[in-house]
Amino acid sequence: MAAKERPSIGDSREGQPATRPRSQSVIGRIVVVAVDSSENAKYAFDYYLDNIHKSDDLVVLVHCPETPRLPSFKFKTGIAPPVDDWKKALDEMNSKTRQIEEDYEGTLVAKKLKYKVRGESYKNPGEGILNIADEERADLIVVGSRGSDAKRKLFIGSVSEYIVRRSNAATLVVPSPKRRMSCTDK
Repeated sequence: MAAKERPSIGDSREGQPATRPRSQSVIGRIVVVAVDSSENAKYAFDYYLDNIHKSDDLVVLVHCPETPRLPSFKFKTGIAPPVDDWKKALDEMNSKTRQIEEDYEGTLVAKKLKYKVRGESYKNPGEGILNIADEERADLIVVGSRGSDAKRKLFIGSVSEYIVRRSNAATLVVPSPKRRMSCTDK
């Protein structure tokens, strides 16, 4: 099996120049960390930084919000689609996405870590995370788990389960801190 070619740093938002010589910027592992606004995602991110991170890792923050459900229009009310409602829904999603990315990015900048931020809206966030992980040639994917019960998983699915079952990279699923506490209390 051929070894993966390591990309050079330069596509991060922390201002590292894209023309940086390859010899100075070779990285070790490429670690995709799936993030969203949940406490579980934040916990998984912190767990990775505190317990798994190596100094030569490239952290790829991935945020794949679900495509927003846009209001539909009816032919009875005329041909004019609800453009203002669509714009409002998309602007709201973009604003939330920017806030999430800025929150995580602030931690990475403060710790002076090598990173990239990637995101794209997908109907299925798990599919989006895996597509980006494959494009980045990830060595590890870190994702939080909400610990959904079996009934809920049966009907709506689980992003972490989707990733574990279909990933080409090693995957670390970090259980929620509440779930970890309840397991140790028994």
